[in-house]
Amino acid sequence: MSDPRRFRRLTGAAAHLCQVEADLVAAGYPDLAAQVAAICTAIDLEIAYLEPDDLSQPR
Repeated sequence: MSDPRRFRRLTGAAAHLCQVEADLVAAGYPDLAAQVAAICTAIDLEIAYLEPDDLSQPR
């Protein structure tokens, strides 16, 4: 997984999903917000499993 582009895409997706989660809570859909939060958790784990040198390797 040594791909900085993958890291950028994962962090971008997580940021967008956090906004979606906040919007769902504000709109009164806590159940859907919880499902989005679970997806965010999966993305956070994927980011955590990237090896430290993955981000310093030029591609």
